Amino acid sequence: MRRKLQEYFAQWQVQNISFDSRKVKEGDAFFAIRGEDFNGNEYIEQVLQAGASVVFTDNPLLKKDKVIYLEDIRLQLALAAGMFCPKTPPNLLAVTGTNGKSSVVSYINQILYLLGKKSASIGTIGIESNVDLSKKLNDLYPQSLTTPDPITLRRILQDLANEKIEYVAFEASSHGLAQNRLGDIKVKAAGFTSFSQDHLEYHKTLDGYLHAKLALFSEHLDVGGQVVINADMACLDLVKNALNQQGVDYTTVGSNGDMAITIDKQDVSGQNITYRHGNKKYQFRTNIVGSFQATNILIAAKMVASLGIDFDQVSEVLSSIVAVPGRLQRITNSTSSFQVFVDYAHTPDALEKSLTELKKIKLNSGKLYVVFGCGGNRDASKRAIMGKIAVNIADIVVITDDNPRNEDPDLIRAEIMTGIKSKVYNISGRREAIKHAMAKLKKDDILLVAGKGHENYQIIGSHKSYFSDAETIQNILDQKE
Repeated sequence: MRRKLQEYFAQWQVQNISFDSRKVKEGDAFFAIRGEDFNGNEYIEQVLQAGASVVFTDNPLLKKDKVIYLEDIRLQLALAAGMFCPKTPPNLLAVTGTNGKSSVVSYINQILYLLGKKSASIGTIGIESNVDLSKKLNDLYPQSLTTPDPITLRRILQDLANEKIEYVAFEASSHGLAQNRLGDIKVKAAGFTSFSQDHLEYHKTLDGYLHAKLALFSEHLDVGGQVVINADMACLDLVKNALNQQGVDYTTVGSNGDMAITIDKQDVSGQNITYRHGNKKYQFRTNIVGSFQATNILIAAKMVASLGIDFDQVSEVLSSIVAVPGRLQRITNSTSSFQVFVDYAHTPDALEKSLTELKKIKLNSGKLYVVFGCGGNRDASKRAIMGKIAVNIADIVVITDDNPRNEDPDLIRAEIMTGIKSKVYNISGRREAIKHAMAKLKKDDILLVAGKGHENYQIIGSHKSYFSDAETIQNILDQKE
């Protein structure tokens, strides 16, 4: 594939590549990609008039002068991106999973930074590195996808390599893997954090969803690369069997893992964790809440150590890791009379885990509240499931709007409430729902505002406006004080 692309680029004197018709310049090669919302094949004449040297299409019926048919056009685009931006940092690590990807890549970056390594992470919350570098790159590459498109991904990796970054951890989403956004990128370490229902609007079945994630290990793991997986996740045996068939070396982390968490004492201000690695016992204290975050921290630790870094050195810095924005992020002070947390939980499994963890640390005198909604134009089958999970665990549930997009928010809330008849409020408008819940909070109560996490926008119809759960909560707290 790569050699044929090189021949085409030489023949047509290609100066650059693009799959966005609005950005095509003279001398570019345009890849006509079919997306969920747009079909690049509809813009072929437009880009040729704009000066494109050649167009690649996935439709053989559109072949003509300067329009060439390619099989696996998404993969070919990713390979082409690698040809134009061939440099990458020497040590790449990738993390897949339904939940926990953002936390693990951030923890990897933090561990490496604390060990004095030049590192970065790429994912849902953007690009993290040292302050100046991450700001510059986030300005250049505003993040909207967990795994960036292949051109953006390779440009980021090349820019990081030019900055002498040695280590980069990135999120490998099921969409990114299924759409071949990684191209021929190989990683030295890979992690699998969790698996549960999500994105069935795209993958159609759980088997299809799992198969997409497993491509990280079958297609993108370097020779001798190490894999770290959550020992307590669903489909563990299927994942282990797939890795065994490929002859891949892996370590499990969790309560029943090769790296076993033996004690996890939690309170409202954090947790004390004891775990076993090899023949040694280790301990650390973190102010990050949630036993699943203890597992995520140790997945990150093991992935870093798999690169040849002494594990004892890794273990010494774990207490210094800080929470990731929007991942069971505490908004109140740990000494406040009640506690408010923000979490990105937007799947049944994530919501259940977050509520369960907060219920563990709630004093008996308090109540557990949750405010959440479900996004529009996304997997609708999870809505009623999430509603039932919420009422089964929380004391008071407030159903509201998430990103309704082009669906009717009233209907989305109604679907969440299917079969629910008690301890539920249905409140239109996310700000009003949060205000309603916070007005009820008393001593020892805990409120979880779930679904948007770090996001600072709300999408209603085609309009995207600024909205932050954390800022909204802080503003309400400031008015109370």
